[in-house]
Amino acid sequence: MKPPPPGIPHLLTLWDRVARRIRADARIAVFLDFDGTLVDIAPRPNQVHLKPKARNILQRLARHPRVTVVVVSGRRRAELLQYIGVRGIHYFGLYGWERSAKCALPTAVRQALRRARTELARHLRAYPSIWIENKRSTFSVHLLDAPPDLQTRVRRELRALLKPFLRTLRIVENIRDVEVLPRSMPGKGIAVRQFLAQPAFRRSFPVYFGDDLSDESGFVAVRRGLSVLVGKRSPTRARYSVNTPAEVAAALTKLEATLTRK
Repeated sequence: MKPPPPGIPHLLTLWDRVARRIRADARIAVFLDFDGTLVDIAPRPNQVHLKPKARNILQRLARHPRVTVVVVSGRRRAELLQYIGVRGIHYFGLYGWERSAKCALPTAVRQALRRARTELARHLRAYPSIWIENKRSTFSVHLLDAPPDLQTRVRRELRALLKPFLRTLRIVENIRDVEVLPRSMPGKGIAVRQFLAQPAFRRSFPVYFGDDLSDESGFVAVRRGLSVLVGKRSPTRARYSVNTPAEVAAALTKLEATLTRK
């Protein structure tokens, strides 16, 4: 087992301490990022695979009378349904904004996204290892294939190129990409807070697993519960860590066992 980031205890080594808190609550709300959390990072977004162990524990938790499962991701909601497809889970795409098939943006915002994407695509022709993923309501500039020094330079150039669009759009800087999205998409933390503010979930014990910079607001949103960083990164607002998506599945299995134990 690899060591956790400095100062962050590994969740599985301290499970007995966490289990006492979980058993004390009537309901548990589990929030999960997707890429890097439920599935390993793949060279391309369409190459990810949800392993059977992860799918099986998600299916069991989705049916558990004390558990509510929410997947909140930068991906489109339709993709989450495609790659997970477990009934009983709440699927929140595009950082929590896309919660149904009926979400739509105003015309002016769609036009701003199209102009910004065209501008960046023209500029990025000079960097063949960097590519744009069009998500219709947002777009991602993928940096995974670029060397670190080029990533740093391109991030700086993108921030400068996007300045004229910042009244309508905003930038989310992740570990492996730069996301450009409308300002009307407030992010994962607010989506989690809004979900927990519903009467049915106000007293739930919240648990959040995530690996990326965009998950930091989710960690803050579940401050009274359990926040878990997947991977090694510092600094972070998460209180615990695990190393891999496989360990996320292991932690979820321990969660189910804790709720079952009398």
